[in-house]
Amino acid sequence: MAKIEIRDRTPRDILLGQDSYILLFLLLLVDYFSLSLIDSLRWGGLLHSVPITVSVVLGLHTSSAKRGTIKLAGVVLGIAILAAVIQVIDPDHRIGSVAFFLVAALLIITSLTIMRRVLRHRFVNIETVFGALDVYILIGLFFSTIFIGISYASANHHGGPFFAQPGPHNASDFVYFSFITLTTVGFGDLTPYTEAARSVVVLEALIGQIFLVTLVA
Repeated sequence: MAKIEIRDRTPRDILLGQDSYILLFLLLLVDYFSLSLIDSLRWGGLLHSVPITVSVVLGLHTSSAKRGTIKLAGVVLGIAILAAVIQVIDPDHRIGSVAFFLVAALLIITSLTIMRRVLRHRFVNIETVFGALDVYILIGLFFSTIFIGISYASANHHGGPFFAQPGPHNASDFVYFSFITLTTVGFGDLTPYTEAARSVVVLEALIGQIFLVTLVA
């Protein structure tokens, strides 16, 4: 059984120190509400990217990310912001899908970096617990952005709607669907329609269960 360690941390440690996963948890809640409440083809990519960027930067910093990881995240971040800005100028579904796919790449890079850091903790403390929670939320946000990206790409290439239920469906529908899939609640009010959508949804359900059963345990 892992040992549980409780240690005092100053406000500076919580904000700027290593393993500041409580602060990251709060930022991820902001990301969640940003994706849920902001629904705009023109401004959505940019307004969603900004708060997620802050979370990514903190997640990489507080997890002592390797220099190569930081460089990779920086390149992806720059292209994502550029795509989001272009989307403001030219609200095209294809540009929107690129922006969301790149944001998803940032989220998965951050998730893997945090997981690597948390698994190396010698003791289980409050930051370890919040680190695991952060990864779980990041997975849900990752699939949310993947779903939105697939929806935009399908609309542009006439590949059919993402959901079998008639739309329109805004960003909050995809966030909601992602988290009920991750937790395998499965209310059934929204179901995937295309083969690509079904494949990604099944992958999220599997990852959600494996994460809870193995990593958290």
